[in-house]
Amino acid sequence: MRAGYLDALRGLAVIWMIIFHASYDLRLFGFVDWNFSEGFWFAFPRVIAFTFLFCVGISLNYAHTPKIHWKSLNKRLLKLGLCALAVSVSTYVMFPQNWIYFGTLHCILVGSLLGALVVNQRPLAWILLVAILIAQYLLDFDIKWISFLLQKPSMDFIPIYPWFWPILAGILLGPYLSKIRQLREFKCPKFFSFLGQHSLKIYLIHQPLIFGVLYLLKLFV
Repeated sequence: MRAGYLDALRGLAVIWMIIFHASYDLRLFGFVDWNFSEGFWFAFPRVIAFTFLFCVGISLNYAHTPKIHWKSLNKRLLKLGLCALAVSVSTYVMFPQNWIYFGTLHCILVGSLLGALVVNQRPLAWILLVAILIAQYLLDFDIKWISFLLQKPSMDFIPIYPWFWPILAGILLGPYLSKIRQLREFKCPKFFSFLGQHSLKIYLIHQPLIFGVLYLLKLFV
C-alpha cells in the first residue's frame, strides 16, 4: 500500500524540479537574465533537493522496517546506479566544464544504502542527524569531498555530507507522520500520484526535452 501524502510530496518536488530546470535553461539560452547565485533562485534548488531526500528517508521506513529487504534494495541501488552513471556520462559529453559527478541522484543512491543501514538503528540515526547539523551549521565544518579532488564546478553538486541529514530526518520523522490520521487517510490526486510514482523516469527525461525545445526555439526565434 502506497502512502498518498508521500506520493503527493514527491510529485510536488517533481513539479518544482521541472520549473527550476526550465528556468535555468531559459537563462542558459539567453531568454532571461535571472541571477541563480543568490536569493530565491539559489534557495529553490536546495529546497527541491531537500524534499526529494526527505522523501527517500520516509520511504525507507516503509520498505525496510523492521528489517532490510536486501533483494529489493539491491535492485533499486542497481537502477539508481545506472541512472546516475547515465547522468554523469551525458553531462560530461555535453558540458565537460561542469559535468555532474555527484548530483542529487548520486546522493540518493549513496544515501539510500546508508539510510537502509540505520533505518532500524534509530538511536544511531539521531546521533548522526544531530552531529551533522551541529558540525555543518553551528561549527561551520565542511568537507570539500570530491570537488576538492577534481577541482571542478558542477551543474548539480549534492555531496552525501551534509546532505545525508534530510534522509535521516525522513527516517526519524516518517513513523510519526504515518500516525497522523489526516496524512494516513490522504487520497493523493492522480496527477500527483503519477508524478510521485514515476519521479525517476521524469528526472531522466525532462531535462533533455526542455533543453531540446529551447534549443530549437533559439535556432528559429
